[in-house]
Amino acid sequence: MGNRPSRMAVFVAIVGLIVGACSPAATTAPSTAAATTGPAATTAATQGAVATAAPALNLPKVPTGYTELDAALGSSQPDKGKKVSIQTQWTGGEATGFANAIADFQTATGITIQVDSIGSSHETVLKTRVEGGSPPDMSQIAQPTAVLAYANENKLIDVATFMDPTKLNAEFPSTIGLTTVGTHIWSIPTKADSKSMIWYPVKAFATAGYAIPKTWDDLVALSDKIVAAGSHPFCVSAGGPGTATGWELTDWVEEVVLKTQPLSVYNDWISHKITFEDPRIKAAFDKVGSLLFKTGYVDGGGSQIVNNDLKTVMDPMFNGDTATPGCWMQKIPTWYGPDFFPDRRTNGGDSKYTIGDTGDIGIFPFPTIDPTNRAAEGSADSFMVFADRPEVRAFAEFLATPEGLEGWIKSVGVNSPNVKVPAEWYAGNYKLKVANDILNNATGIGFDASDLMPPAVGQGTFWTQISDWANNNGTNTDAVLKAIDDSWPTQ
Repeated sequence: MGNRPSRMAVFVAIVGLIVGACSPAATTAPSTAAATTGPAATTAATQGAVATAAPALNLPKVPTGYTELDAALGSSQPDKGKKVSIQTQWTGGEATGFANAIADFQTATGITIQVDSIGSSHETVLKTRVEGGSPPDMSQIAQPTAVLAYANENKLIDVATFMDPTKLNAEFPSTIGLTTVGTHIWSIPTKADSKSMIWYPVKAFATAGYAIPKTWDDLVALSDKIVAAGSHPFCVSAGGPGTATGWELTDWVEEVVLKTQPLSVYNDWISHKITFEDPRIKAAFDKVGSLLFKTGYVDGGGSQIVNNDLKTVMDPMFNGDTATPGCWMQKIPTWYGPDFFPDRRTNGGDSKYTIGDTGDIGIFPFPTIDPTNRAAEGSADSFMVFADRPEVRAFAEFLATPEGLEGWIKSVGVNSPNVKVPAEWYAGNYKLKVANDILNNATGIGFDASDLMPPAVGQGTFWTQISDWANNNGTNTDAVLKAIDDSWPTQ
């Protein structure tokens, strides 16, 4: 766990590595990448690839460089009839995208991938299963420190024991180090997200004559105009559901730290060389509070932020089919829409609202605060391996190939941390273009701080105390920061 700062530093390379392969092309096609929350479901994705005019299998060419995968893809199908159980927190469009990504693998190998999609309290359910001695064969997780915690408890299979570490390091140079300790590699990077973005109603902005804010002062001035016009600038939820409540507010604070301090300060905060009570971190809390807790900026203020459901918090933006928004801006990563747009959430199917600069809902970069500090916030998911069997190894190796996400990239849209992914796979996806533009224009990338802090803090007191902070409209900042610092593990 003491290596976290160096793992954090390696993620900075994501600017030139994850997004370097992505196309800056067409900006009009809406994406359907989706959220990480929702009702639990269990599915066995056994169908073949989604039919197209000229079907092309989303499979790597043999030899792949991975022993078990080459065997599984062979004509004899040595693993046919076997099952691999996995747990993810992906539901809605993300679950659809993942199913598209693995469908051809299942058909080609005869291996059934049993997917447990746990939209609510995924981490808690996984921990219960692991501690109870019945973990899934593999599991997706967003927090690198949680991976390392399971590794420290001897719960994981070191993927470097059956996958070439040189190949993994070459193809995942910006993310593999997040869960690497010495020669041990404890998870396989799977997807990456940009968090430095704000969603807004395009046509309502144009009608009102509002300009996209480029700076924090622009954002405040715009917010004042919206309040003066009788509406509320921000749609904000503390996150959730379940035990995850608080994470969306931590993203706000992390963003402000990245926009006001050098990346070295941000990294030292993650490792607790700089405490929460440090004036630089407190200033970030104060700045966020001055925006979100200002009268009228969020309908209902800080206590309502905590009560707002992540799934429905943006609904007021769609008032009058987005012509008369009840809230105008939401800071949320790329996966949010359209799964949580009100029509799709309630009725299923495609949303009538398009995503794009000329559509109904657009996305703009989080504004600059200090021109000398223009880092962006990112995050990434990875897969842990709990069981060591040939079919599990083959599936893990498949996920490490560019083709492991090909069906997801092309059908729904997602960023792969694998630098071998061809640029054309990303072409025409508005959300991915915006995300990539944000990362390319940043001076550095800070990995989600709470995901890199010890779990007792990052997914514990940071979440709970920041919710308490919002419930008090920021009047108890000193007590909140001290409580988080006091909870930091002593080792």
